[in-house]
Amino acid sequence: MPVDLIAFTADRRIHGAIPLADDRLSDMLNSVARVVIRGALIEDIAGETPPHTVDLTLAVGSIVAVLVAGRRGVENRRRKTEAGRTRIGLGRFVVTGSLHVPAGSAESLASGDPARVLAGRDLLVPLTDATITYDRDDGRTSEAFETILVNRAHATWIDVEDPGDDGDSDVAEEAPLADHASYVKGFTGA
Repeated sequence: MPVDLIAFTADRRIHGAIPLADDRLSDMLNSVARVVIRGALIEDIAGETPPHTVDLTLAVGSIVAVLVAGRRGVENRRRKTEAGRTRIGLGRFVVTGSLHVPAGSAESLASGDPARVLAGRDLLVPLTDATITYDRDDGRTSEAFETILVNRAHATWIDVEDPGDDGDSDVAEEAPLADHASYVKGFTGA
């Protein structure tokens, strides 16, 4: 059964459908090294090339974020968690949403280091009731989604509200200005 997928790499927005081989898209993406997206619409966020459609093999490690719709899993298999509003910087992207942590482990969120806060989790970490904000060639864009998976390996900073707070959060909804430089890989071998 194909499922819609919107994925972001460092400088691309990719929209297409992939066959779902697991109960949830997050479980599948966290268990494979790459996915094949047939008829993917690829948009260059910097606007240097026009959108085009291709069949694409995408390495999961190159994914910065994924917008996810659909089931959150079987209700009776979920663990009790506490949710704290969180902002995560991922290069040019800022994702704001609720990060769920096991009940009673809120002290692990005190660090501003994403490697510590997200340690022990799958590569793609879900934030619920989430928004991704980024700058395109035509201005700032925000997309809200039920769940956004963020690649913890791409996280450069994190700001987490205490899950026990009453909702008056210091976690701002406004994203800071992002680095607009395109990510370039050198192939000179030097």
